[in-house]
Amino acid sequence: MAQALVHISKVGCCGGRPSATVLVDPKAKIDDITTAIQKNVTRNRDLLKKLGLKACSACISGFDIDIRQRYDIDMNVQIGG
Repeated sequence: MAQALVHISKVGCCGGRPSATVLVDPKAKIDDITTAIQKNVTRNRDLLKKLGLKACSACISGFDIDIRQRYDIDMNVQIGG
């Protein structure tokens, strides 16, 4: 299974609402991403309560989820002359 990292913020960039950024491996399948989001975000009642959202699996309104590709590329940068 490909790796997915989830970062949660109580005050996200979109109007101060709670948000989750899901960083997925380039080889991730949609099922892996969906499982990671459900397990770590939408079905985690303790997390939702801490964010001030209702812990109802049918209603997660007010929560932004941003899915991005995770890059593991090393870059060598030479600064100066």
